[in-house]
Amino acid sequence: MFRRERSMKKSTTLLILALTCASPHLLAGVVLEMITRDASGTQTETSTISAESGKVRLDNLGGNSSSEMTMIFRDEQMLMLNHQEKTYVVMDETLFDQINAQMSDAMKQMEAQLANVPPEQRAMMEEMMKGHMETLAPVQQPVAPALRIEAIGSGDWDSYSCTLYAVHEENEKVQEICAASLDQIEGAGEVVGAFRKMAEFMNKLMASVPATSAAGMAGNPTQMMDRIDGFPVHTLHFVNGKLRQEVSLESVTAQELEPGLFSPPGDYKRQELIQQK
Repeated sequence: MFRRERSMKKSTTLLILALTCASPHLLAGVVLEMITRDASGTQTETSTISAESGKVRLDNLGGNSSSEMTMIFRDEQMLMLNHQEKTYVVMDETLFDQINAQMSDAMKQMEAQLANVPPEQRAMMEEMMKGHMETLAPVQQPVAPALRIEAIGSGDWDSYSCTLYAVHEENEKVQEICAASLDQIEGAGEVVGAFRKMAEFMNKLMASVPATSAAGMAGNPTQMMDRIDGFPVHTLHFVNGKLRQEVSLESVTAQELEPGLFSPPGDYKRQELIQQK
């Protein structure tokens, strides 16, 4: 009897392990491959999006090594990898605290300079420096591109049925997006969730840094994910009313991801954007 109970317990344990390993909901991650083609249909770039548990990695491979880049979002950090130089930079709250500290020091120095200026010249100098000092103040609202996105109907691309969106910058259409519902694309929800976490992170950082620093990040590509329903499987890009390029979803694979995928390679050196005194 004792042996039979041990045997049953062992069999039950193995069954649970087998079911756990076989469960599709427990796959470590998802990999999406996106293809970019020019107006003639020639492939110009390949982009790979890897996502897992709120982390996302974007690898862009162009026609030459100088156009290759990798961006990683993980644990409230954005990493930008330079493969040519084997370096990377980290954007996080510490970086933006350093930016704010330097800007604060600059404002104090300007105020100190004004204190030593004769009264008759101070008003003129304050007016001249007013605009510059305003750019050093923290941004109260996230900087967003002036884009208008509207649903224009339904359509399909490849095997996907889509909601179609037109993206306008002022009065010019710059994109047309075919967005498939997430239930049509295995693992797309994981990717969209990671992008949205990245968007929240970037918006939080941009709201806390000076306008001069936030302006360079105004084109946050994640912001559009909250403004369309689904995942963009096919996107047309227009310049001056003419098709410039198209980006399409080539493949989706749910798979085990390498443990170090969301970290820079060991031989890459970290570059500091803010030089410490």
